[in-house]
Order: sequence, then structure tokens, then C-alpha cells
Amino acid sequence: MAEVVDVTSLQALGDVEFVAVRLAGDRLGPNLLEALLRQVEAGTVRLLDFLVIERLSLEEHRIVEVDRDEFALAGLTLETPGLVGEDDARHFAARVPPGARAALILVEPTWVERFARDVDRREDRILATQPIPASIANTILASALRQV
Repeated sequence: MAEVVDVTSLQALGDVEFVAVRLAGDRLGPNLLEALLRQVEAGTVRLLDFLVIERLSLEEHRIVEVDRDEFALAGLTLETPGLVGEDDARHFAARVPPGARAALILVEPTWVERFARDVDRREDRILATQPIPASIANTILASALRQV
């Protein structure tokens, strides 16, 4: 089962996002780990937690903990292991086909935080940010393109 998070050692988090990735095989592939490492190294995300969901049947799933050694070899570390809970896994398991596995990744996008610090060093101030889900953004885009 997941580790217990020591909340006394946590920094404050900004907005966080889940990313669910269907895995091609039984193990994490180098493609996924390398892509994630590139984002972490570029400073665009902080990797908070990561687990694998195995969909056993329509009604059942199980959480497969990641191999910390495999993560370490890939140059990755989890900043808040155990933050993703059973309810989160259950929610995303519904999207995983029976017999398949998916990685459930919790990240904190950090580019906005860095951008805000850079802007706030001067006289300007960030008033607010508002994430818009891709499905909504694409609906608006399609509507705008039809009007052109």
C-alpha cells in the first residue's frame, strides 16, 4: 500500500494535475520515464506521486506500487509519495480497460509559479490563473473555427 505522507515536512503546493497514461506492457517503459524526466529537468513540473493501476475486471482494480530503484535509475524521485489515494485510483481505474495497466501521475506544474515570481519581481502582479480543461478549450476552438 502507499506510504503515509509526513505532512509536517511538506511545502505548500500550487495547483496539481493528474495524468493517466495507459501502459503498453506490464512494466514502466523507458519512453514514459524519459519523457517525465525531461519535464522534471526542464522545471515544468514537480513529480509528486506516481502509481500504477491494474484493471482486473470491470469491477476490480489494484494499485501496483512503483519500483523505487527503477525510478532512481531513471533519475526520478517522488516528492510526496502516498499523496495519491485509493479514491483517486478508483476514479481513474474506470478509464483503464480490463486487463490493462495505467500509470497515474500526480504533478505540480511549476512554470506558472516561476513565471509569477519573475513578473512579481517587477511592478506587475499576477491576479489569477484559471486552468481550462482541454475538452472545453477544444470545443471553443472548434466553434471559433466554424465562424471563420
